[in-house]
Formats: sequence, structure tokens, C-alpha cells
Amino acid sequence: MMEQPAREAIVLLMKGLFERSDNEAAWEALTGPAHGTITDYFDVIGLEPVIDEAEGYAFLRQKAPTEGEAALPRLIPARELGYKVSLLCVLLRKRIADFDMQSDDFRAVVTKEDLIEQLLLFMPQTFDEVKLRRELDTTVKKVEELGFLKKLRGEQEHYEIRRSLKAFVDAQWLADFDKNLQAYREAGLWQ
Repeated sequence: MMEQPAREAIVLLMKGLFERSDNEAAWEALTGPAHGTITDYFDVIGLEPVIDEAEGYAFLRQKAPTEGEAALPRLIPARELGYKVSLLCVLLRKRIADFDMQSDDFRAVVTKEDLIEQLLLFMPQTFDEVKLRRELDTTVKKVEELGFLKKLRGEQEHYEIRRSLKAFVDAQWLADFDKNLQAYREAGLWQ
């Protein structure tokens, strides 16, 4: 029978991004002796855990079918992100890189107002700044729902940038974003 921490690790992975700080015992099971059991569990349904031990996060990814094997239906959908959400993810990724170069602390913390001010630099001038700020506030909430921002307890307007963002905003993702940004420019949606 599988130990409780291993079962908790499976549940946390199925919920989405799983960070070491979410549950230390489950993290130890995932990266330790129960790793093979957990991997085998997900292999049956065509998923594989992706673990970054140095950064302390894990998530599930759909496995590509092996040669001669029929593909299983996608369990984890690919998401198209809108321009503002994508832009904020890029800005957050840059912020993590800057933070890692300048600080020994593990947690990168930002304020909501700082995020909105950064986004405003990339938005067209508008007469209704209040409406635009509400839209950008919604953008921050969407990125929080994706799991890339975590509100700090007792600090309503402060967020920790989740290190798992590094796994999603990689060089390929940035290249794709540059292509989409060029399409926005050509369509006249962004100046």
C-alpha cells in the first residue's frame, strides 16, 4: 500500500503546480523513495511528473506516445493566453531573473501597483485610465489563478512570484511571444 505522503504528492500534482513549500512530506516522497511508484501511477494515464528540485516545484506533463503506440486523449489542455496575461508573464519572468542576480533571498515579492505600472508602459494611451487599471487588475488576478503569483498572507497588495513560472516561460515561449507581439503590431493593436 502506498504511504500517505506519496498519495498526497499525487493529489497535489493532479491539482496543478506543486511546490515544495506546499507540503514538505509530499515533496520528500515525490523526490525520494516513492518517486518510481508515483511516476508509474501517472504513466498509466499518459502523464509524467516534471520536477525541478533546485527551484522546488513539480507539475504534470502529457507524455508523447512512443513509436507504435496510439496517442491518448489530452488530459491536460494547452491554454492560449491573451496579450495582457502573456505580457505580465514575460515581465514576471524578467523580474525573477533580475531578482536572482541581485538577491540571495529565495522569494521574489512584488506589489500589485508595481505590476500595473509596468503593464501600463505597454498599453496604448486611453482616455479612461480607470477602466484600463481595472482591466489590468483582472490580468493580475488571472496570472494569480494560473499559479504564477501567490498573495502574501496579511499583505493584500503583495505577491510572491512563483518560481514555477520559469518552467513555463522558457526560451521557446518567449520566441513565440515575440512572434505574437509582431502580429499585434502589424494588426495595429499595439503601438
